[in-house]
Amino acid sequence: MIQEIAILLPCHSFEDFPTYHSGEDAQSLLASWTAMWHPLLIASAGKKPQWHRNDSPPENLEQLALVIPTICTADLPSGFSQRAKQSGAVLVKGLSDRQEIVSRLLAEIPPANELAAKLAPDFFALGYCYLQVELLTRQMRYSSSLDEIYFENKTVDAAKAAAEGNEEEARECLQACFDVLMEERNQYYSVDVSLLDFTLVAESTLGDALLAEVNSELPVNLWISGSLALKIADQHALIRDAIASKLETDQLGLVGGELVEGPLNLLDPETLLENFQRGRAAYQEAFGASPKVFGRRRFGMTSFLPQVLRGLGYIGSIHATLDDGKMPVSNQGKAAWEGTDGSTIDTLAKFPLDATKAETFLGLFSKLGESMDGEHVATLAFAHWPQMTSPWYEDLKMIARYGKSLGEFTTVERYFEETDTATYHGNFKPEGYRTPWLKQSIVRRQQGPVSQHFERERFNAQLEAISKLETLAHLISGQGQRDSDQHSERSIQEPAHPEESRYQEGDAGIDQAVRKVAASLPRSPESDQRAYLSLNTLNSVSTRGVFLPELEHPPATEPPVISAGHDDQSKFAVVEIPGLGYGWLPGSSSASSTRQKSLLDGNVLRNEFMEIHIHPETGGVKSIYDYKTRGNRLSQQLSLRMPGRKQASGQRYLGPDASAIYTRMVATQIDPSINSAAMGEIRTAGKLLGEDDHLMATFKQTYRLWRSSRVLEIEIELDPQVEPKSLPWESHYCCRLAWGDESALAYHDVQWVRTPCSGRRIESSNYVEINSAHGKTTLLTGGVPYHLRNHGHMLDSILIPSGETQRKFRLGIGLDLPYSLPTARQFMYQPEPLLETAPMPAAGKSSWIFHLEAKNAMLTSLAALTGENGQAIGFQTKLLETEGRPAKGAIRCYRPVREAHLCDFQGNRITKCEVKEDRIHFELAPGQWYPLEAEWA
Repeated sequence: MIQEIAILLPCHSFEDFPTYHSGEDAQSLLASWTAMWHPLLIASAGKKPQWHRNDSPPENLEQLALVIPTICTADLPSGFSQRAKQSGAVLVKGLSDRQEIVSRLLAEIPPANELAAKLAPDFFALGYCYLQVELLTRQMRYSSSLDEIYFENKTVDAAKAAAEGNEEEARECLQACFDVLMEERNQYYSVDVSLLDFTLVAESTLGDALLAEVNSELPVNLWISGSLALKIADQHALIRDAIASKLETDQLGLVGGELVEGPLNLLDPETLLENFQRGRAAYQEAFGASPKVFGRRRFGMTSFLPQVLRGLGYIGSIHATLDDGKMPVSNQGKAAWEGTDGSTIDTLAKFPLDATKAETFLGLFSKLGESMDGEHVATLAFAHWPQMTSPWYEDLKMIARYGKSLGEFTTVERYFEETDTATYHGNFKPEGYRTPWLKQSIVRRQQGPVSQHFERERFNAQLEAISKLETLAHLISGQGQRDSDQHSERSIQEPAHPEESRYQEGDAGIDQAVRKVAASLPRSPESDQRAYLSLNTLNSVSTRGVFLPELEHPPATEPPVISAGHDDQSKFAVVEIPGLGYGWLPGSSSASSTRQKSLLDGNVLRNEFMEIHIHPETGGVKSIYDYKTRGNRLSQQLSLRMPGRKQASGQRYLGPDASAIYTRMVATQIDPSINSAAMGEIRTAGKLLGEDDHLMATFKQTYRLWRSSRVLEIEIELDPQVEPKSLPWESHYCCRLAWGDESALAYHDVQWVRTPCSGRRIESSNYVEINSAHGKTTLLTGGVPYHLRNHGHMLDSILIPSGETQRKFRLGIGLDLPYSLPTARQFMYQPEPLLETAPMPAAGKSSWIFHLEAKNAMLTSLAALTGENGQAIGFQTKLLETEGRPAKGAIRCYRPVREAHLCDFQGNRITKCEVKEDRIHFELAPGQWYPLEAEWA
């Protein structure tokens, strides 16, 4: 028989209870403490479990069951184990599995009925609850007011009733015990803590364990993507039906929103929105309902998201990740997440606790106390895979079935709808987000860790152009868009599963769309001409160079042609095309005579805005000069960066940039290849040499400068002989830029909105701006996303890290661009001119269809609004402010407008716009993105 059950602890009271342990020690401590609360042990002893200090164990060991966790085994007095054995005590020492400890202890008492085993988890939970409430009382700076005599009597009564097989009485007494513990907690904090259970779902966990989680008595929240929801619907009918049933009764919450958890911070706005819309359709198809709370297991948050989530009707979000990467943190659990445009959405801004780790639950009281003490809405969240939790998490869930002593489990929907509205705005600065995409690609040995991103961006830019061109064709012809019109889905490209290149698909779509526009244009009565039709899908004026190989003569130098030229292989011209308009470019026999100066002079390229000197020894850009300031604006080279040697002990620490080793660039050929009034081109070739002149790579570069252009185009081809090391941010082939001002400010775009960046790592698919005292220099990335700023005045654009198979790249350097984004989007992709034999368009050699007066705003999409008769009755578009400052202006249309409205992303009209004839007036906050719908007069 056992007359007392006790545990040895290395503390004097609950004030210094050893809660700082982790791993096996934490598990052993909790297992030892809760195992003592088995009902048969309490019924046998006739009192609740006790504890003693490990440096002064009890003297009377007769009929004592003593549990000794691993943290105390080394500090036992010498000979204590032998004395305990001689005294007949039951000693369980150094175990960390609760069931094993219970089995050892129950071997000393007679067996009882099955009810005791059935109710054992309830008693374990009671023991854990008692410990946490007592620790929490002291954490909150209160002294215990628990009626220990009443609590002990009810505990013993419950244990005896369980041992005798009286379930009703046992449960009544247990409920009384939990109730008195809740009264104790209510003495110092009477508001309930919200507990959120996040069950993570992956393709590998779709089985019985997930079904058991869904059918749990307590509310659970599934963290699931749209594509996974479709897989459940197709292949797991029982899970699908259970989820749908639980959603109807509000006993299950959904966290998600996107179809695919792609590289969200690198997606353009329209692709980001399409991912959400396709995701919503997937959830509706699978479960009949879609998430109201956004979250994603993989990394992916940006300051652009709040306005999108609000516009899609989300009530909250989870501003956390269970992936690698870096995110801004908040000192509040529930906070107001403010986006770039000033809109806010309530968010859970704390990382979920790991429900599998013992240390999470050993120190649970501390986390509860901190939340109660300092947060506006006391909240704890836990994350785990289906049926993969620690025993103490199951204890916490059992406690919640009896009451709210340690909190109440709830769904995310009820959490955001019923708890107080967040008043604290989190300090979620854009530069606080840092993705793990590049590192993860290298670790997984994926092909194309860099090229997968610029291939996706270029393809999506093609789809954007196709959509706008087809809309222009519909609007010009007056025919609305039909249901039979098929459009390719944008590439979201989950980083874990790179897609194959889809350029050919995009090129075919572009060709068809350009021909549709050409066919819809009204033509003049003049005779046919052989000419190129150049289309601009951006809403800003596009000054660019175009190749016109099929013309017999270059076009005449008159609007829209700024300059024209030719070489032995082709004809080309610099043209100025209106926003969302066209330029008609016929050949002219008189075009060969021009007074314009050529742009090439030896190793120097120059036009109206800049002068570029190519270094005769390296083959890189030695210097770029403007005509307003003195000194070199920028230099450029190709290089292989390798980590420096490991420093010896005692040496002064050098950071990764200071110790990094870069190769030398040595030119073997410099060829001024094209010299004309319209365009100059220089080609260089050479080697990248490492230490001892070891060959690391060979290279070819082409520098191209067009007249009237502020952009130097650089085409790069690298042939590595040495593979970079598997530390992509510290070892890579790169295009390396250098400027003189270390205090220069850097900016990049996040979902096309200009955003400051202060860290070393810059992730941007469109541009990186360097603002110095001399002016603004912009790197046009062409979709290359990863850039490393070092020493304050250098920038590495990472081209080939370990595992990258792409060898050709295209970058641009812009000087004092008025607005970086339109130039970056033009550099990313614009349709090639279409050769046709037809009369000139009736509107003349150039014309526009829409004109946007605010230069810092962009139309991200364009679609025809179709009436019941199938005719185009108006148009739909989306307006985005791109410079981070207010935008005010008007959209000028090619025909009068009757009315226009700003809408949300679900198509609901919000505000009526002021309309005057063909002008639609609007105002946008910094970074704001709004759909707009207009009807023709």
